[in-house]
Amino acid sequence: MKLLPISVMVFSLSCYAAESGKPADAKPEAPKTVQVEVLDTNGKRFVLVKTIESADDFAAFERDAQAITAEQKDTAVTKQLFDLALTTPEKEARGRELDAKFKKLQATNENMAKTYNFDLTRQYIVVPTSVKVLTILTNEEYIKLAAAKDFKADSIIAGADGKRLLLKETIKGAVEVESFQLQVRRVLEAKRGLQQLIEAQPRYTKAEEKKKIEEAIKNTQTEVNKSLEEFKKSRGYEIPNEFNIQTAEAKLYTLLSDDEQKSLQEKIDGKDAKPEVKADKK
Repeated sequence: MKLLPISVMVFSLSCYAAESGKPADAKPEAPKTVQVEVLDTNGKRFVLVKTIESADDFAAFERDAQAITAEQKDTAVTKQLFDLALTTPEKEARGRELDAKFKKLQATNENMAKTYNFDLTRQYIVVPTSVKVLTILTNEEYIKLAAAKDFKADSIIAGADGKRLLLKETIKGAVEVESFQLQVRRVLEAKRGLQQLIEAQPRYTKAEEKKKIEEAIKNTQTEVNKSLEEFKKSRGYEIPNEFNIQTAEAKLYTLLSDDEQKSLQEKIDGKDAKPEVKADKK
């Protein structure tokens, strides 16, 4: 991840162009230098277009992203039905339906652009920069926890359906979040592998097969125990049997086109800098 100082007058993305509200003959302001954050991954360059700064905002973004994706798929299906229509009345009906859905999709896309600098025509990636690890509390667990002398009220978060969630920890930083996710994935995959072997064990009845499956279960159990111990050692608590990982902050990046990347690189290299014009002395 890199921060690059560039002129805001040279580099801009169409997905967040806005009306300035200034008269046409207004004198242009001097270019301002800003920090543009870029992310290079798998040979591609992305630029930051939105920072989502709270769990509620991220949940809203997820809902909005899912909604526009569903609308896009629905519109695509309607387009297919329109293309397959055989009679004129059916074609006209499908055409009206397609037009209405397209207008709705366009309006949703415009709202996404205003809210998140998002556009359906571009490719995006989301990088979580802060997550909260939450576990569900029963009433008995909450009563016991609340009675403790070191109880912290802000460690309890209201969940859906009136459930109480206990905040185990907050992880900040993109690298730290990714490292945590890899730890969790390793534990879950090891547990899943163990469960699959245990479920398959009764199918093996021959002595040689039974010996092999027992050995596989033993080795996988060792891997589960090792991953659990490493998690506890690094995190300071045992991984809960049931838990939620809630994204509290995230960054939204969009893929630069070849032209945009070229323009950005030229600005970084200073190739498009104009020479200073000095007035002739009289």
